Amino acid sequence: MKKILIATDFSVAADDAARYAIELAIKLKSDVILINAAPVSTDSPVEVLWPIEDYQTLIKRTDIRLKDLSKTLLESIPVTESSEALPKISIKSDLSSVSDLLRETVQKENIGFAVMGLSGAGNMKRFILGSSSRDVIDSADYPVLLIPKGTAFKPIRKIAFATDLVLNDMDSIQILASFASLLNAELIIVHVIGRNIDKDLTGRIDAFMGELKKRINYERIYFENVYRVKVEDGLDWLKDHGEMDLLVMIHRKHGIMNDFVNGSHAQKMARQTKLPLLVMPEGYLEMLC
Repeated sequence: MKKILIATDFSVAADDAARYAIELAIKLKSDVILINAAPVSTDSPVEVLWPIEDYQTLIKRTDIRLKDLSKTLLESIPVTESSEALPKISIKSDLSSVSDLLRETVQKENIGFAVMGLSGAGNMKRFILGSSSRDVIDSADYPVLLIPKGTAFKPIRKIAFATDLVLNDMDSIQILASFASLLNAELIIVHVIGRNIDKDLTGRIDAFMGELKKRINYERIYFENVYRVKVEDGLDWLKDHGEMDLLVMIHRKHGIMNDFVNGSHAQKMARQTKLPLLVMPEGYLEMLC
């Protein structure tokens, strides 16, 4: 079973994300790695050389905080779930950027996905430790689960996968179908389109549906068109009317995820949504758990 990687800066948003991740780990029967990257200032062009004793003191202090957080997270597990096997939590800290420490840990450990918190400050472009979401997502070759501040865990019963009808999405859908089966969840394939459907779009939908039925063998999978002019409006509708518990999007250089991260979609959705968002890199072929 793969592990869940949780990045924290000990903020409220990061704590919320960690609690969510721990309860999800229980459902998936996964262990957890809790990491913290000590902030490194890049404002000065002059490299700062840290004395060995100062570096060791910083890491030791950080490790103590990580161990305390680990204990707090396990103690926060609801009584109804306390009888289930609790995840084993290991810790890791270093003097580096969040992106570098995440990448290093993913390369060395059997990681299914990483979890990060969103501040809820109305700007999705900024994550914990001042890193930008664009930098993290663009550089990540692993899935990243983003948890908005204040989001409490609830069982994942409906997973929405937003697609722009790319046939290569089938590999990602197969991965999500396996993930959904472990959670006994429905998987809804969603395409947000404008109000008018031309023949070309109809043909693309038919081709996509034909490939979906041929390649994906999961009885609880459904397809739904959402008629909204703007992507964020369609995803908002989905959240409000579809009772979704998790939204999944593919990040590719040109596509809806790129628009979501870099355009107005990000700002509007970050202000409004409380829906966890799983971002999968294009071409990712490994299982999530």
